[in-house]
Amino acid sequence: MLHSILETLGLTAIEAECYEKLLPLGSVPIAELTAAMKRHPQIVYRLIDQLVAKGLAVTETRNHRKYVRAEDPKSLERVQIQKLQKLREALPALSALQHQPAEANVHIERGPEATRNLRRRAFSELPPGGTYYILSPSGEHFYDVVGREHIEKLELLRVKRKVKKKLLAFESQRKFLKAEERWNGTEIRYLPEAYPVPTSTNIFGNTVYVQIWCQETIVIVIESEEVARSYRDFFQTLWKMGKA
Repeated sequence: MLHSILETLGLTAIEAECYEKLLPLGSVPIAELTAAMKRHPQIVYRLIDQLVAKGLAVTETRNHRKYVRAEDPKSLERVQIQKLQKLREALPALSALQHQPAEANVHIERGPEATRNLRRRAFSELPPGGTYYILSPSGEHFYDVVGREHIEKLELLRVKRKVKKKLLAFESQRKFLKAEERWNGTEIRYLPEAYPVPTSTNIFGNTVYVQIWCQETIVIVIESEEVARSYRDFFQTLWKMGKA
């Protein structure tokens, strides 16, 4: 279990093994780690260098002997936060390079009814077992604009048709999304940093729509398989960084 989690965080299988072996040993001579891993010393030295480069191990020399210890596991979270920050900083430049398909159909809708209709369409069109993705759900604001009675009906439709729903939010939104947890087929993960985002992005099928929460709700709808696939891939990248 721990092995697979460490691999999803960017460690190779053998790096994960080395880090797990090192954690309970404390600060030890490298020879002791080599004995614990039962691997050739050259392999262990290379693994230590790789863990040090990733900020997961520290070496020091005492009495002409080289010692190694594992960094606190909390450093794994720090590394992921740093990666997420770098990704956010690079995203505008990457988006500017992205090919925008000519066949994309873009239009704008306004008002809460636009959101209701798009969500109803998603839950009706997606096949059983299909997934509806929400990036930066708006929680309480969404309930107020769309209406709790309408949301209740839409969720009943989704559950009846066995459509899954994945929400990727920020930690500051956790308290506003408690109501979502009671619905079957709903998964929520939270990113560690909270940035105020006045929009919510929804993906289903070949459709992406962005809701802008202002005095009158504006919904930008993009119909394109290529764009939808790109957004789903981006969602899945962030999903791996989130926590339940």
